[in-house]
Amino acid sequence: MLMPQMARTKSGPGGPSRAWDAGRIIETPLANRLTLASMFVFLAKIGNLPYLGHYEIGKVLIGLSVLALLFEGGGWKEGVLSHPVMRSYLGLFTVALLTIPIAVWPGGSARFLFGNYLKDMVLVILLIVTTRTARDVRRLMWTVIINTLILDAILLHYGDQNITIVHLGKNEIAMTSVIAFGMLLGLPTTGIGKIFKLAAGMMLIVGIFMSVSRGSYLGVAAVLMLYMFLRFGRRAGLAVVGSVVIALSLLVGAYEFGPPKVHHAISTLIHIKKDYNLTARTGRIAIWKRGLKIVKDHPLGVGMRNFPIAEGHLVEDVIGERWMDAHNALLEVTAELGILGGVVFLILLKRGMQTANRLRKNPETEEMARVGLSLVLALFGYFVTAAFLSEAYAVILYIQMAAIISADRVYSYAMMMRKGNVVSQPSA
Repeated sequence: MLMPQMARTKSGPGGPSRAWDAGRIIETPLANRLTLASMFVFLAKIGNLPYLGHYEIGKVLIGLSVLALLFEGGGWKEGVLSHPVMRSYLGLFTVALLTIPIAVWPGGSARFLFGNYLKDMVLVILLIVTTRTARDVRRLMWTVIINTLILDAILLHYGDQNITIVHLGKNEIAMTSVIAFGMLLGLPTTGIGKIFKLAAGMMLIVGIFMSVSRGSYLGVAAVLMLYMFLRFGRRAGLAVVGSVVIALSLLVGAYEFGPPKVHHAISTLIHIKKDYNLTARTGRIAIWKRGLKIVKDHPLGVGMRNFPIAEGHLVEDVIGERWMDAHNALLEVTAELGILGGVVFLILLKRGMQTANRLRKNPETEEMARVGLSLVLALFGYFVTAAFLSEAYAVILYIQMAAIISADRVYSYAMMMRKGNVVSQPSA
């Protein structure tokens, strides 16, 4: 599909026209495929692959996708940086940059910001500018789901304690599985796709429970409850009863038929007062209290990825006590990037959810509504699980933002074309 190279939108009856943001929109299939391939590497953090472990596969794919983008006609760059979600994303980067001079370990913050984080930003922007059609949006979401299924297969093969082929732990894989499960629930399928969707959903559920990540247990239950409520919103009673029954059925089934480690993990959720997270110095409650003290003592932040160092200073009198991560995404950002950084992070999540929810509520097309539902559920899954994990800078979050921005731009343009508000003009 070739979209207009030059277009103008009508501001109203008799009013002057203004330039449409997308100045030159052309499909870029090769650049899109290469970018999605690089996402496999970045999302899975693939490391020890035979014969390939020492090569920067992700960077090579990113470079090839940039070349392909230029060769296929350039990027749909107009309007990307002005999108509300993107502005919040860039704002977070700016705050992180400003905190480097006051960081407790400036070198570590700078290395992470200009290494991992900036590299992920390049991926996000490429995902946005190479996603041109509704099919590209669905392909992006299915790529996330398939990538997550591979991670779950690795988790099930190696076990939650012996994962070496990827640089992700069981908790990170479980969180990604909750997000992918949310994406899967809303996506429309037909024919054999329905069978694959059911099988993929079961695989994701199994991976989540076998990860023994209790935060992800809560996350998948919350996603299911929200899904039932949104799908049967006019019958709230049925939605609540149905979601509770499904969530309890999953927990009871895993408790009764799962291996001992799953049995133990669910038992700690039932008998929460005995859990170490409530009583131990290394438990989440104690860590969160120390994290709040860091925020109080350093309202401007301690620098990106410096929470463990700042936390370690609070317990340095305890022999053998290891320095701990925040185990809460919002607390991690607020402690490291200051109160301002925490506010910007919340704005990013808020704008992302608002944009996805606007797509979900759009009555124009069923496809748009289903994609919006998937994006709402996925971001909600992140919000719940990341409340127990130090995943504020996880690439999966920003891939979700790329999907939200892309879907908003693609479907908004399609709706403008459908309503006749776009006047195509030949390029000069």
